[in-house]
Amino acid sequence: MKVLKHSMINAVFVGLMSFIYSFLFIFTSNHIEFFRLNSKCKTIQSAFWNGWSDFIIRGNMKFIGYVIISLTLIILLIIFLKRRKEYDEYQISILTRSLIVAGVLSIIMIPIIIIQLLSDPNYTIETIFFFAVVQWFGVLITDLIFVIKY
Repeated sequence: MKVLKHSMINAVFVGLMSFIYSFLFIFTSNHIEFFRLNSKCKTIQSAFWNGWSDFIIRGNMKFIGYVIISLTLIILLIIFLKRRKEYDEYQISILTRSLIVAGVLSIIMIPIIIIQLLSDPNYTIETIFFFAVVQWFGVLITDLIFVIKY
């Protein structure tokens, strides 16, 4: 993981992935074809999933995209203000561990998503979007703490 030695690699990775996630959330929030894929809310007896489905159907995913852009800009601003050219071995190990934890959590979430989809395939979009939001916010918050601390 010596490539993580350079702080700009962290900035490029976070910026690129945040661009993809925010574009996905903002673009689909009001797209007419996307509305056809969403299930109708209140089809199961789960207040959480019904609320999340309603949140997506109302086009509010764009706000999550804006929050992702805001967090990313804060992270990039901190990275550029610190002007650190290279991280030391201790910082690289912390950054590596946080990325490994995010990857392991993603791998663990796949069977949970499959079980959720098998139990009610009507909530496919909601489940995938929920996973994407939780996973990427976890990465952004972890990276924000990392760049503030180091």
